Amino acid sequence: MKRLTLLLLFSLLSACSTLTERFEIPIYSSSIPDAWAMEGRLNATVDSKTESASFELSRQGKYHQLTLNNSFGFGQIQVKQTAQGLLVDGKLTGLSLQEWMLIELGWKFPIAKLERLVFKHDLKDAEGWWMKVSKYQSINGITYPKIVHFKSEYRAIKIKLLLKEINRLK
Repeated sequence: MKRLTLLLLFSLLSACSTLTERFEIPIYSSSIPDAWAMEGRLNATVDSKTESASFELSRQGKYHQLTLNNSFGFGQIQVKQTAQGLLVDGKLTGLSLQEWMLIELGWKFPIAKLERLVFKHDLKDAEGWWMKVSKYQSINGITYPKIVHFKSEYRAIKIKLLLKEINRLK
């Protein structure tokens, strides 16, 4: 009888520990760092046409840098904000990042919304985009989005991001 009681007690305790591991409360970041980098894959569907690319997006201070590989007919392209203006593959343009996206891609992506979502877990929709996180990942004990879906409220545009790496640089 003692063995049966001990066996039941150990079973109950091990079941409880399994339950607490499954339902751990995620820890989210509370601030947006001044410098960060993320990379992954993106799929963009615009008017029923889908394009895919790998991307690297970073911010240093108030400037963003975006590198797209094998995407949207560009091959590889690097777009970088600087104090002098926007550089596209090293050439200065008179455009903002949002203007360049609108001209070259036909749509502009809410980068500020993405960084608020990734670093502050801000799930409020903004800037004409509905968004949803369908999967999360833990990096250094902090929970970050892994798969993010954006859908434009104004046009037939859907964007899916797979975030593979997220780094807080400062």
